[in-house]
Amino acid sequence: MNAMRRRGRAAVLTGMVCAAGVAATGCVGSGPGSGSADGPLALYTWAASEGDQQQWADFISGARQEDPNLEIVVEGPSFQDYWTKVKTRLSGANPPCLLTTQAARAQELGELLMPLDDLVENSGLGDGDVDESMLSGMTIDGTLRAIPYDAEPIVLFYNVDAFEAAGLELPGVEYTRDRFLADARALTAAGTLGVSLAPGIFMPNAWALADGVPAVTEDGELDLTDPDFVEQIQSLFDLVAVDGVAKAPEAAYGAEMAQQAFTNGEAAMYIDGPWNYATLEDASEFTVGMTIIPSSDGKARGMTAGSGFGIATTCDRPEEAFAALTALTSLPVQEKQAAARGIVPSRIDALPAWAEGKREGSAEVIEALLGSATPQRTTPTWNQVETLMMQYGVLGYRGEMTAEEVMETIQNSVGG
Repeated sequence: MNAMRRRGRAAVLTGMVCAAGVAATGCVGSGPGSGSADGPLALYTWAASEGDQQQWADFISGARQEDPNLEIVVEGPSFQDYWTKVKTRLSGANPPCLLTTQAARAQELGELLMPLDDLVENSGLGDGDVDESMLSGMTIDGTLRAIPYDAEPIVLFYNVDAFEAAGLELPGVEYTRDRFLADARALTAAGTLGVSLAPGIFMPNAWALADGVPAVTEDGELDLTDPDFVEQIQSLFDLVAVDGVAKAPEAAYGAEMAQQAFTNGEAAMYIDGPWNYATLEDASEFTVGMTIIPSSDGKARGMTAGSGFGIATTCDRPEEAFAALTALTSLPVQEKQAAARGIVPSRIDALPAWAEGKREGSAEVIEALLGSATPQRTTPTWNQVETLMMQYGVLGYRGEMTAEEVMETIQNSVGG
């Protein structure tokens, strides 16, 4: 785990709950807000599906092993509705104390999330090994707003059987763009498309960040027309229009069709999050491998996506709420979630639990990516960016528009 230590040590979270009398029952349903001074805390999150409800119940069950007195009730809409309804919920009667957010959308909820720095400093908690890129993603205007529970670097999955049949060396923790393209061409010549591409901005963003080029500046400004970013997107478009190693993704089909093309063996490589590792394995009849997103120099640079727990600015029990979210993100809870659900934990020392049962070398890929990672940053206009990329991106892949034209169209449409 020495490579993981280079991810840095952050002065938060040891996983020890210092406050007493704080709480969680694992009850999921329509909650009563933060409740009375001695009642359960409410967690408002995406909780509409059975899978979501089970996930939060598992988090709370694990947290109760850290503090048996912990009581938390869960309420919330679907994931899609959460980002708009959370604002309405906090302006209503008896608002909840605990919220979830994603690093990619933390800026969107910034005014709703309480700064945690003073609570961290006053808690008596020592150094904790938490992924720095996710802490950065949860930081708004210089203050930490949420504690991450996962840190998912986007990866390149590949069909091991197809690589071996084509006589290609399997990629590992280094993978250059030149080698990737040569492999994609060889695989396409052998009758399988080199790579399956999904519509939208997520995959292009991960591709560009592998070369250290962001779509959003550190100041939170959309910068799609930066020449370096445009060059990155053009190289992705060229996989279809010039190199012929992929099909242009159709917006109407969505990302699930790109995933299906990979699991069906129609394409030999596919970019996705490591949280889908087990899903891809279960759906495939071949051995699934995992490597870094290829970069010009072959070095690993991750784009991390992940979520965490924060405290609502309206919460009148911040100390109790902080102790609760500390328990929810403790090392034992993250180990349990990593083993049971396959999420890459934000705590460095929980990674072995994720690595259990994975193909040899998978943990090393995650380590390499997180060793030099950047969080997926977005802007309040990101939904518009996604929609427009779904619309115009296909024209770029087909060679009907250049990346410069596509990016200028999107940037001008959303107004920065």
